[in-house]
Amino acid sequence: GDYISLGWFERDDVALAIEWVRAAGAGAVALWGRSMGAASAVMHTARDPTVAGIVLDSPFASLEQIALELVADAGQRFEGVPNFPSFLVKGALRMVAS
Repeated sequence: GDYISLGWFERDDVALAIEWVRAAGAGAVALWGRSMGAASAVMHTARDPTVAGIVLDSPFASLEQIALELVADAGQRFEGVPNFPSFLVKGALRMVAS
């Protein structure tokens, strides 16, 4: 896709994949995810106690850290996108969290 939500909406993709696997007759389901896939797996597992286990390879440890890294060089990576000062990103994350 064109957009990512750092695992938040992607967790719904995980739910659909599990639904499909279970409909095909699978027994216990375990998840393995790397990077954002790991974040998606853990976010889904938090709401689905039927997941038998998870293996998380290199998930991001801090939403604030990953958000700051993504916007730090956005102006250089994407034409027409401004660089955002870190205090704006931190403020926006505090607003979302509250």
